[in-house]
Amino acid sequence: MDSPVDSLFILVNKNQMIKNSHYSYDYYQPEDYRFSLDSVFLAQIVARSLESHPNIGDLKVLDLCAGCGVVGLELQFHQKSLKKIDFLEVQEVYKSYFEKNVQQAQIEGSEFNFLLMNYDRLLKKDYHEVYDIIVSNPPYFFQGEGLLSPNDFKNRCRFFIDSDFKKMIKAILNSLKPSGKAYMLARPGIHHGRNLFEEIQKLSAGLASVQIFDEVRGTNIIELIKKS
Repeated sequence: MDSPVDSLFILVNKNQMIKNSHYSYDYYQPEDYRFSLDSVFLAQIVARSLESHPNIGDLKVLDLCAGCGVVGLELQFHQKSLKKIDFLEVQEVYKSYFEKNVQQAQIEGSEFNFLLMNYDRLLKKDYHEVYDIIVSNPPYFFQGEGLLSPNDFKNRCRFFIDSDFKKMIKAILNSLKPSGKAYMLARPGIHHGRNLFEEIQKLSAGLASVQIFDEVRGTNIIELIKKS
């Protein structure tokens, strides 16, 4: 007989499988920090939004705060015409895992690039209006909004440490093409006295339209559409 804990796990797993009908890859990832199903669900939702796009094979995509590449690779799994995807990640430890995941995916004719750099670089001229689509599952917490771990790697995954939220939004707006779209996971922030949706609206004023596009397990998917 299953224990109450086992039964709860089975129930949660079944509920996840209803929303996510199949899994694509068994990803290589660091033991210290595991990606969540939020990344998988984000990719699926964005993939569905691209189904009617007339020239999907021409789109240039960026997976921002990519980690081992889950969001971008999941997106390509569901939209196989996508071949040009950059994966931006500031922590070098992820690079070897990303390379294994790309090799495992066996995608022919792909242009997948691991950009080992801070997203501040997207504010530079050489990244101005480069991307049609940006997807991101960024850190969820601001510094001062929780206890830091003794593990620096975990802290950089969970908190905005290498740069800040404001610069990330500005980087997205600079690197999107006119009419380009960005989809990012963002917790509401009400427990810390902030409203991230309103903050994104203010930072994007005059440059992009902003809406709550969907949600994943209590986390909003924010869509930014850059103005032409």
